[in-house]
Amino acid sequence: MRIYTVVFVVFFSNCIHSAQAQSGAGLPVQFIQFFKTYALINPASIGKDSALGLSTGNKSLTGAFSGVRTFYAYGHAQFNGRKKNRSRHVIGLTFINDKEGSFINKNRAALQYAFHLPISKKSILSAGASAGFINYSYKASNISAGGSAYAPNADIGLWWHRPRFNLGVSGNQLIASTLTPIDETYTIERHYNLTADKTFLLGPYLSLTPAFIFRWYEKQYYNADLALILSIQDNVTAALGYKYDKGLSVSGGLEDIKLGQHLFKMMISYYFPVGQVNNYNPQAYELSLHFVPNAHRGRNTNNSLLEEEEEE
Repeated sequence: MRIYTVVFVVFFSNCIHSAQAQSGAGLPVQFIQFFKTYALINPASIGKDSALGLSTGNKSLTGAFSGVRTFYAYGHAQFNGRKKNRSRHVIGLTFINDKEGSFINKNRAALQYAFHLPISKKSILSAGASAGFINYSYKASNISAGGSAYAPNADIGLWWHRPRFNLGVSGNQLIASTLTPIDETYTIERHYNLTADKTFLLGPYLSLTPAFIFRWYEKQYYNADLALILSIQDNVTAALGYKYDKGLSVSGGLEDIKLGQHLFKMMISYYFPVGQVNNYNPQAYELSLHFVPNAHRGRNTNNSLLEEEEEE
């Protein structure tokens, strides 16, 4: 039985590598809920909504690829006090584990920093950077030796924040390198992300937020995702997503649920391909959890700063 498992993993690894080669080698997994994972994409966005926060999530494929899943965790903390109309410093830490079957693991970890500068009563401009490492590892099997390889990694970004509006651009994997954990070599190439979202108030208890991400890698690869997020009384959300030329996703969640002095958020998503599918594009599930401790002190966030200034 073990030999069949090994053969499947070897075959699956080749399929994954081929799919990545077609779409840009060594690109990070993009999550269904990209609008919940800006911190993984653009370091300048950390701390945009709260002075303190913790988030985690998991994306799992289905069917023949059910052994493939990607887990992430990140947190941030603002380390200067609340001072109106002053700049803010935020540090963050991210970790991503991409498991491809029983033998293949890809890990990413980074330390982040963001500087938030109010440039007007209604605008904040942020700049951020992150530095860390990428690790690809293979577990030894009956037909293959194990191996592990590391490479440095760095990202930079800019983020423009206004009431109910965000716009960001980032350069990712700036340190071009290669990883050869076993016989196969993976190329870690630069790529870029453009993200934006805008919230429209439809009534006293209803809002709609279109969110967009565009990722490109030179002239060889690009992808675009669009999501429409409907919020009811700021507590219940439903979202419909579209991945260009690939598939659709549906999501539902809870926002700003009070747990004593803390806030809790969660969302679950399901992605399915549509149209003619010619490459690696399986169905997937995703769950995210977000926790904001001591939310009663969270008035030192960028959002509340802009709201206060807007009221004045």
